[in-house]
Amino acid sequence: MLLYYTQDGLWDLCLGACVVAWGLGIRFDFVALHGAFCGLAVVLVWALKKVITHPRAGYARMREGGPLQRRFTKALAITVVLGLVVFLLGIVAFELVSGNGAIVLRAYFPVLFGGMVAILFAVIATWVHQPRFYVYALLIFLAGVVHQWGGVELWIAVATAGTAIIVGGAFVLVRFLRNNPKPDEGVDA
Repeated sequence: MLLYYTQDGLWDLCLGACVVAWGLGIRFDFVALHGAFCGLAVVLVWALKKVITHPRAGYARMREGGPLQRRFTKALAITVVLGLVVFLLGIVAFELVSGNGAIVLRAYFPVLFGGMVAILFAVIATWVHQPRFYVYALLIFLAGVVHQWGGVELWIAVATAGTAIIVGGAFVLVRFLRNNPKPDEGVDA
C-alpha cells in the first residue's frame, strides 16, 4: 500500500522541490520561502495524484480498522514523531550555535544538520519501502559534507542535491507514465 503512494515519482518531485526551496531560502535568507513552497508542493502532489496516478493505477483504499491501516497509522505516527525530534534537535543545535555554546557544533553545523535531515529521509525510505529515498538521504548528507570540506556554498550544495532528487523523481514519473497508460490511451480507434 505504501509503495502505491510513491510509485509515480510525485513525492520524489515534491521532496526535491522542497530541498531546492531550502537551498534558495539559505541563499536569499528567506526561510519562509521554504515553508510556503513545501506546503504548496504537498497540496500540488495530492492534486496531481488525482489527475495522473488515479486514472492509471486506480485509487486504493484501506479497509477501516484492518491490519494494513493499523500499520500505516503506526508508521505515520513514528514518522511524525521522528520528524519532530529532528526539528527539535535542529532548534537545540541552532541555539547552541547562536549562543556561547559549542564551537565544534558551530563549526560542523551544516554536516550535522544535513545528517539529521538525512536520517529523516532514511526513515521515510524505510516507511515507504523505497530504496531510492536512501539515495536522497545520502545526497542531503553529502550537501553538508561538500559545503564543509569542499568549499562549495551551502545553498549551492543543497540546491544541487534537490535538483538531483527532482531528476530522479522525473525518471520515476516518466517510467510510471510509460508503463501505465490511461485506459483510453491504450485503445486504437
